[in-house]
Amino acid sequence: FTISLIFKRQITNPNRRLLFRCDAAFENEITAYASIIPVLQRISPYDLPYPKCVTAGSDEHGDRIVLEDLTTSGYAMEDRRIGLSFEHCMAVMKELAKLHAVSLALKHMQPREFADVCAKVREIVYCPEAADFYTHSLESSLRGALDSLRYSNSSDGDLDEPIRAVEGLTGRLYRIMSGLVCNGVDEAWRVISHGDTWVNNLMFSADRQHVKLIDLQTMRCTSPVLDILHLLYTSTEREMREQHITDLLLQYRRTLLEALKEHFCSYDDPVATAATLRHFAEVFSYQRLRAEYDRCLPYGLGIAMWLLPAVTFNPDQIPDLDAVTINDFKTKKHDKRIAQMVSVNYHTRMRDIALEMYDQGVLQRLYTEIIQGAERII
Repeated sequence: FTISLIFKRQITNPNRRLLFRCDAAFENEITAYASIIPVLQRISPYDLPYPKCVTAGSDEHGDRIVLEDLTTSGYAMEDRRIGLSFEHCMAVMKELAKLHAVSLALKHMQPREFADVCAKVREIVYCPEAADFYTHSLESSLRGALDSLRYSNSSDGDLDEPIRAVEGLTGRLYRIMSGLVCNGVDEAWRVISHGDTWVNNLMFSADRQHVKLIDLQTMRCTSPVLDILHLLYTSTEREMREQHITDLLLQYRRTLLEALKEHFCSYDDPVATAATLRHFAEVFSYQRLRAEYDRCLPYGLGIAMWLLPAVTFNPDQIPDLDAVTINDFKTKKHDKRIAQMVSVNYHTRMRDIALEMYDQGVLQRLYTEIIQGAERII
């Protein structure tokens, strides 16, 4: 009898740990496996899409997490450089909906316990202690995106207006992202989300019908659509999004309501059960889901600019993060290093996202809000 396990330890480089807030991130993941997922799984009528955790905590060698090895069950990662297919995304929509449904059910049935669980979730990116580093990191990504768009601009200037709008985000991107994650979230919609649903944090079964979510370091309480946007704008191509976004959102809603029905079917009062399910069907109507998705689209733009270099890097040209300092971001040294590594795929995907956001009016909306904000200050 043999068993294969994944043994996860903190990285050893102290400067990298401090700069990228790795200790806070690892502590967040320990909390997720030790204190949050067990509560959610206890009330869930179905298995949550996470690897089984053997132990999560600390020993004499430091923090550690021990997980089942999903590869022994046939799960595997996809090539991050190739956009996920519609089939992949449908599988993720189903699991995200079931995951988010547990939060909604817990909040409805045991609001105090839901509040207690949320209190254990620690925001590690959009928080005061992280603002300085991540502001500079996002600004570096924004400059890289602008350089890419200028490089990709055709002779007829089809990117002129998108570039002008993206330029207006300079000095504001972190604040915009933080606002979407932390502020303005309707309490009826707030759930415990995965927080980092890009392709490298997903493992698919051989038939692509099932998916497991890994790396819970940025688990947070926020709008459920951010998990969807994070997935689509880091890990899919424009054609897939444009052809299938309606189908994906409808599948998400359908699975969400089916999962909630499983949660409430044990109610003794069928009248109360029916009323509860009607309530959720109204709150999460397709029209409201699409409106929330559209409201949060700037998050998709920001996370794409931030992560697409990492998604599209050639495996032989991965930057050495141990050598990075915050001054590299402030002095634009990091910009130059990344610019030498980005691929043709990065330029293509960045161009597609800029045009997509412009066609949907997202860039114009952001530009108008920025101009109006500047006028109010004056």
